Amino acid sequence: MIDMSTWEELVVDVVNDVRLDPRNVRLDIPEGVPESDIVQDLFTNEKALSLVEGIAKVGLLTHEVPIVLDRDGQLIVVEGNRRVAALKAIQNPYLAPDHQARISKLAHSLPDRAAIRRITVKRAPSQDDADQLVAALHTGNQRVAWGPARQAAFFQAQLDAGKSPEELIAQYPTIDVRKFITRSKILELFRNVNYDDPSLGDYARKRRFPVSTLARLYENEKFLDLVGIHIQNGTGEVSLVSNAGLFKRVATKIVSDIRDGVVNTRTLNKTSSDRYVEYMDDLRDLLDEPRDDDPANDEPATTDFDSPNSSAKENRHSGSAGQGQGSHARDGADGDSRGSNDAGRDKPKPFPRKRNYLNTDNLSVPASFPASIHEIVKELSAINIQRFPNATLDLLRTFLEKTIKAHAQVLGEEIKKSSNEQGFVYLSNCLVWLEQHFKSTGQTTFIQPVQKIRGGRYGFVGSKAHLDATNHNHHIFATPDDVRECWATIEGVMKAVLKP
Repeated sequence: MIDMSTWEELVVDVVNDVRLDPRNVRLDIPEGVPESDIVQDLFTNEKALSLVEGIAKVGLLTHEVPIVLDRDGQLIVVEGNRRVAALKAIQNPYLAPDHQARISKLAHSLPDRAAIRRITVKRAPSQDDADQLVAALHTGNQRVAWGPARQAAFFQAQLDAGKSPEELIAQYPTIDVRKFITRSKILELFRNVNYDDPSLGDYARKRRFPVSTLARLYENEKFLDLVGIHIQNGTGEVSLVSNAGLFKRVATKIVSDIRDGVVNTRTLNKTSSDRYVEYMDDLRDLLDEPRDDDPANDEPATTDFDSPNSSAKENRHSGSAGQGQGSHARDGADGDSRGSNDAGRDKPKPFPRKRNYLNTDNLSVPASFPASIHEIVKELSAINIQRFPNATLDLLRTFLEKTIKAHAQVLGEEIKKSSNEQGFVYLSNCLVWLEQHFKSTGQTTFIQPVQKIRGGRYGFVGSKAHLDATNHNHHIFATPDDVRECWATIEGVMKAVLKP
């Protein structure tokens, strides 16, 4: 609990008594620079000039006071740096040379510039007290928050200073610290890649990098599984468990696509949207591409950020896969650009391309089902239909039979063979049971799809006979379109079977 009523109030000279904080997470400059550099940075990048204009027009508002802290024998401003920088510049406009003329004009309009040279501040008892206040103001909801990257940088600075994630989580009980730690570590992961194009690294390290677009991806578990990123539930810490070369490949594409406006917060707004699903397919295709210069498959990367450059150890070239997809609309980075109002409005929409992967997002395997069903669904979503249609169709047959058996087991029912059959329960037995189950439970809309699968009455592809033929007949093979048609036939049935 922060009790600011006990904090000491001081009256200080803004020019001589207080110093701006070089550790301020707003800044993107090294510690130890002259204060004039800090002032210039705040005017250039943090709109401190608008505060000078406000003071000149309405006066210095004192409803909030800057917070200072004793550090190395000096009073350091830990909250209110923009305001103090504005007041310093009013007294000495040459501190911000790029804005000197404008500041001078505004300062001369003040009736008494000297009257605002001395201000009231509050002194925080300790760095931890100051940090709690700053976090409450800028990562909570009590005022307009910092940008996503700056919020993450606040907590990253404390991690760098030696605090553990557990300590930060305990210190800030009202803030979702885990989210900010994850954001910081994900940014670090992408920034530490040794990109073949150095400009991509520079862009990823920009302090205004649109991390909210990146968050649309890393907040999706399917994306994390695809690229091999693990996030610890308790602390939000991030580790790379996939091959570093493969991650470099996908990071190159993502950073390039964000920079070039191929993806933004609008195009990746919903994981179920066609554009989002298509982009995930693009990433899968990219990771599936064989490369002569790929590292060996037995060289996984396990990056836990103990070393600041641990994820940049992969120095092999991975081509130019991240230069964007020319066929996609370039909407502007992070959803900020709107484009022209009517450009292309009358153009016909392109015919939707065929997917190379099965969309299993609508399937939710109940926890009561065996682990094998969960694993099969994961594999089905990861297989490239275009490259492996026979393997996919074979796994679909397995999925169909095993899922029906698991459903019957959960219901406590037995799938029986006919009187003249011997041995195991087969797919044909499972489909007979399922048809009867739908009839007895009144789920009549699923009866015809099961009948189609059982006997091929409404077409051969997607039927049990077709699945059996591609599985057993050495003259029959599957095509990608066969897989898509089969999936269209059984998907609805599988959703009904998997419904908890």
